[in-house]
Amino acid sequence: MVRVVLQGILMVKSEVCRSSELLSALFHHECSRVIADRFIDSSDRQTFSCIMEKITAEDHRRSLTEHAQWDSCFVDFLRDAPEAKGDEPEDTELEAPKVYEPIPLLNALAEQLSVFQQQYNEAVRGGAMDLVFFKDAMTNLMRVSRILQTPQGNALLVGVGGSGKQSLTRLASFIIGYQTFQITLTRSGAWYMPCPDASYFTEH
Repeated sequence: MVRVVLQGILMVKSEVCRSSELLSALFHHECSRVIADRFIDSSDRQTFSCIMEKITAEDHRRSLTEHAQWDSCFVDFLRDAPEAKGDEPEDTELEAPKVYEPIPLLNALAEQLSVFQQQYNEAVRGGAMDLVFFKDAMTNLMRVSRILQTPQGNALLVGVGGSGKQSLTRLASFIIGYQTFQITLTRSGAWYMPCPDASYFTEH
């Protein structure tokens, strides 16, 4: 777990993390993603948060847990692609910079996710989404996005049908630039994966 926490911390560039307050918030965020997100009980998550605050205050100073950024979440898809200058080759695709940084306001994140959802609906035929980005939905999408970008990252999403697990995962994958494939059971009981590399799973 320590390795995964450090992997997340190292995603932040020096020009973003320029204060001890932001570094403490980053450490809090990464520990929460790697450890607390595994808990299934809200009381366990609250206990973990209290332990984090206590250790930080005892080893450093309490002010690090009392500033506004302590509970910040970090993502790398807040920035827009640069505008074309006109001297680029015709086939050039301007990509948005991937800068791992704290979310300033949830409203700003909701607006950015709405843009991504519109782009997804335009790019994927027959799979239009109409998601409402309330706080829990945005938090879960952020968690999935981080897991997908972590080397050997994996997760088991548990919940009732229709709660948005598949839609949020598909949107998070689209934002990162991944293709998604879904295993489908046939009438004969066999499974089928519409993936170019599906032979890997059948041969191993």
